[in-house]
Amino acid sequence: MKTLKLKIESKKETKMKMTAVVKTSLYVAALGLACMLPVTARAQSDVMPDSFAFSADEAPAARPALVAAVDDVNQTQDDFQGKVTLPYNAKCAGKNLKAGQYLVSVKLEATGRVVTIHGDGADMNIRVREVPTNRRASQSALLVRNSGHGRTLAAVSVEGLNAMFYLGTSASQALTERLPIS
Repeated sequence: MKTLKLKIESKKETKMKMTAVVKTSLYVAALGLACMLPVTARAQSDVMPDSFAFSADEAPAARPALVAAVDDVNQTQDDFQGKVTLPYNAKCAGKNLKAGQYLVSVKLEATGRVVTIHGDGADMNIRVREVPTNRRASQSALLVRNSGHGRTLAAVSVEGLNAMFYLGTSASQALTERLPIS
């Protein structure tokens, strides 16, 4: 009876060892297969898809002579005018702007586009670099760059003109915030 019991236990032990070996082999094979599969890439979504890298390489699009001649006749009229509220202090063209409400206008002069900022003791005319945009902006906005050195006015996006007007040539990749212009 003892020998029969030993034989049965021996068979069970052998069966358990074989099962453990087979399971371990399957786990190793599955792990090896998983390591051989390609890694999936996931794209990061843009925080602000309407903002573009500020680079000095982009040249403004050349305007046809006929359109420029027609625009020069209406030189005194603003192409765009709106109000924006700055919730914080910011810098623009070397001047400090205090938090408050400002009038922003874009007009065409003989030498190119000029953005004018009026309000709270500030009266600035800034020559800008115009970059046409492919898509229509949902609303005109003032883009403010926030870097370690404080906030700086970076650009004006104008809905009706389908263009972005860059106020400086800095190529900073700092966080940019959109303030709506009404």
